[in-house]
Amino acid sequence: MNEEKNRVVEVTETISRDFDKAGISSVITPEGIDNLAQLKERLTRKITVLIDTDYEKLLNILYRIDINENKLNKLFGSKNREYIPEKLADLIIERQLQKINFRNRYRNEKNNLP
Repeated sequence: MNEEKNRVVEVTETISRDFDKAGISSVITPEGIDNLAQLKERLTRKITVLIDTDYEKLLNILYRIDINENKLNKLFGSKNREYIPEKLADLIIERQLQKINFRNRYRNEKNNLP
């Protein structure tokens, strides 16, 4: 498996765990997702459904993932609301990548200590 696919799998699994913890199972699985664009597409569809059916759970997930509140306020306050699911998917993926990079950097630094 190449590095990009490994990264996609790791991000997908991290997102799925956060959705599971919020009571939404089987959000997305790494199978059939080869790149971040495909992940974003699936996540956007799921977010669209959540906006229409369970907005409170979506907010809970965004809080759990630790999406920047200022970015959320700006997004939800925008006039063009049709792009909200896509932009939320971007924010979720971006935040998960930040967390993964931080964990990997911490592990590497910890392993290199004398």
